[in-house]
Amino acid sequence: MRSLSGDFKNWWYDVADFFFPKAMDTAYDQGIRVGAEYAARMISMEITQAGEKADLTKTQAIGYELAKDAVVIAKRKITAKTGAML
Repeated sequence: MRSLSGDFKNWWYDVADFFFPKAMDTAYDQGIRVGAEYAARMISMEITQAGEKADLTKTQAIGYELAKDAVVIAKRKITAKTGAML
């Protein structure tokens, strides 16, 4: 629970956290998970589209493949840490 020393802008969240701490924790965890899913999918989609649009040199193609591999590894780590369904 945040301190109420002058921060009354979000007082409703403090009240909800006081009465429903488990529900607030669940909502927070769900927000983190959904945010991680969204970010990982957007990055993956942007990398895929960038490679498909461009005529790549051999060096660029190698870098592109490494970037795709890095996204796959990052998705696994995100799934392990947040439980996101990627």
